[in-house]
Amino acid sequence: MLSACNLSLFAAKDQHPLKPTNQNPKPQVATRYWLDEQDHTGNARGYAPYAGNINYPVYRNVKSYQAAGDGKTDDTAALQDAINSDGNGGNRYKNEVTTRPAQVFVPGGTYILTRKLDMRLNTIVVGDPNDMPVFKASSNFKDTVMIDGNDFATDGASGTTNFFMAFKNIAIDTTNINKDTSVTALRWGVAQACHLTNVRIQMPNNSKGHTGIDLNQGSTIAVSDISIAGGAVGIRNNNQQVLFKNISFKYCSTALAQSGGFVVVLQGAKIDTCGLGVDTSGAGQLGSVVILDSTSVNSGPMIKFFDSSHSNGDRKDQIVIENLSFSGSNPVAIGMDGAVKLQNMNNVDTWIWGNVSPGVYQIGKTVTTKRSPQLLSNGKFFTKAQPTYADWTSDKIVNIRAVKNHPVKGDGKTDDSASLNAILAENAKNGKLSYFPYGVYIVKSTLYIPPNTRIVGEAWPVISGTGPFFADKTSPKPVIMVGKPSETGLAHIQDMRFTVASIAPGAIILQVNLASPTTPGDVAFWNTHITVGGAADTTINTIACSSPNTSTCPAAFLMVHLTPSSSAYIENMWGWTADHSLERNSNPQNIAAGRGILVESTKGTWLTGTGFEHNTLYNYNLHHAQNVFAGLQQSETAYWQGSGSAQDAPAPWTPDARYGDPDFEWCGPPSNKNQRCRMGLALNVAGGKDMFLYGAAFWTFFHGEVGGCYNCPGTVCAANCILNAARVAGGGGKGLWWYGIATRNAEVMVLDGRDDPTQFHHPGGWTPGGVIAAYLGFSGS
Repeated sequence: MLSACNLSLFAAKDQHPLKPTNQNPKPQVATRYWLDEQDHTGNARGYAPYAGNINYPVYRNVKSYQAAGDGKTDDTAALQDAINSDGNGGNRYKNEVTTRPAQVFVPGGTYILTRKLDMRLNTIVVGDPNDMPVFKASSNFKDTVMIDGNDFATDGASGTTNFFMAFKNIAIDTTNINKDTSVTALRWGVAQACHLTNVRIQMPNNSKGHTGIDLNQGSTIAVSDISIAGGAVGIRNNNQQVLFKNISFKYCSTALAQSGGFVVVLQGAKIDTCGLGVDTSGAGQLGSVVILDSTSVNSGPMIKFFDSSHSNGDRKDQIVIENLSFSGSNPVAIGMDGAVKLQNMNNVDTWIWGNVSPGVYQIGKTVTTKRSPQLLSNGKFFTKAQPTYADWTSDKIVNIRAVKNHPVKGDGKTDDSASLNAILAENAKNGKLSYFPYGVYIVKSTLYIPPNTRIVGEAWPVISGTGPFFADKTSPKPVIMVGKPSETGLAHIQDMRFTVASIAPGAIILQVNLASPTTPGDVAFWNTHITVGGAADTTINTIACSSPNTSTCPAAFLMVHLTPSSSAYIENMWGWTADHSLERNSNPQNIAAGRGILVESTKGTWLTGTGFEHNTLYNYNLHHAQNVFAGLQQSETAYWQGSGSAQDAPAPWTPDARYGDPDFEWCGPPSNKNQRCRMGLALNVAGGKDMFLYGAAFWTFFHGEVGGCYNCPGTVCAANCILNAARVAGGGGKGLWWYGIATRNAEVMVLDGRDDPTQFHHPGGWTPGGVIAAYLGFSGS
């Protein structure tokens, strides 16, 4: 019998005003947040060259739009105006995604809402971390959602088109609303390149109606560093795939309720005095759940799930629990009928319920995962919160557009590489933070980021490579190079976008050589994205890349290269080769970017929520890599590949052994009989050691684009659309621990030359799909 948690015991003492958090260990000396002290109206302000308005305001302080923040005034209209304004009397609703960006700053205060507040695409709403603002519902609040992250989706389109949206350093308070009224603090139906971080949500305790965050649709990658107190449900999730990192749940009836979705990784969760940890009762085709490095205190069971061990056909709700600390008297895991699946225990090493390869469906198999100490901090996989630099004063900040003798335009035309290189070198020498106002910064040679660099972007400013320097695919060169080979030191980069402005077959968009000599996370990226095509700031578009023959559009050699000398922490990075335009012209684009992310590092790599899509040879390649952690890897194949394609992988590229390219020789000679084999791999693993992978979302939707049409008869995938979703070669390396693999429309889930597990024998998840809870054939266990 389960012991109950009486949440009412805690109601009085925890209904307190939300307080700010400070993620930085230095003593606080700033009296005003440095971000708001920058020049946002003069020559050094953010400049959006494709907005059609030279005076378009990228940055907006909500106080300038008459928001009071006094805890009494209805600020709904003022806050919405700050978010909506196009600077010319119009509205950014249905905004072109990359033309009119906005960074909306919210100073400290309590902002009363009587109606919901709608987010917009290409927008970062950021609060003052020194005085965290509170968005508080009035007692007569009129809607069912307070903050709505749906933009296109509210007009009938899918959340998978809601790109580039962020909300951080803000608290949301629903306690003025009756505790049994159905209301959601934050609806987050968004796609990739969106992020939530450092958000705090307060709801009434013993509630039957309040939900903290509802990921009601979409395809986002990561939600990080959130605190949720009270409510009926902390987070409700129906996203395709998502990594929840370091979420704190307290006094929630249910911490995480799965209403759908297919792949979930819950990493570093803290569940305190909640009725239930994870509930998959209404999860539909949910395939894989990984609960990692988490803690449950004084709560009900960690998970309640559907036991699919006796199901005919698809087997959903396959569970992995690794490194769980559990206290209290309840069992760790129960079935839908309350039957105990995993009894009470203080610590769980690794527990598996689902398909194991090699092997069969396991009902509660226990193994010991032998983690690499190099990847750990206090016994858990290392994580690092995005810095706010809350205690930095403005004299430590350099606006890169305001440096004398080093003019920087950011106009999408001028070569800014020389000035930017000089500024970054000087700032690194002097320990200054480099602030990038929004702009499109063209570089016609490599931008070198030296050790001791900190970069913060405004609304995802763009660094874009172009020109002859990046034209030779036989001698590729980095657009952005972080450190030189064997250099050590610190580099922290956040809220940026890296790309190419034109077809650049010799471009490695981001190359990381730098490593920390001692401290994990000294080299780190947060919410920084790589795009190829699809934007207003590039000529890689429908006009240049419309032909099904992709030999005319070898757009970039490689998105990201983590070289052997590097060590990097990457959180919430999306690498996207465009399949369509993000602007009003949404016609398909047939772009042949060569490769996604190549990891050759041996010193420690943390991929904490990443997605790479639509690349020719592969989206992920672990080539003789060592000491790698990956929490959620999301992949889609290139829509133009497969049956009916004019080009078969590796074409239009030639495999380059210097970069560990797969050659597809296992497919046999190119022919129309093996086009399903000659499609880009979601993941290629070649050799290596100590690799720990959690949550793979490997999707294939379309094949052989014809006549500029996807999602048309003859191009929509059915089962077995791609022959091999992923590949493990070279004997699989030593110590490959892989948990939570989900594929869609694949025949072989992992081509390994030994077991070659198939979807047919591992059915589950996103139909027609497959799920492997644990892939341990090369773990050495």
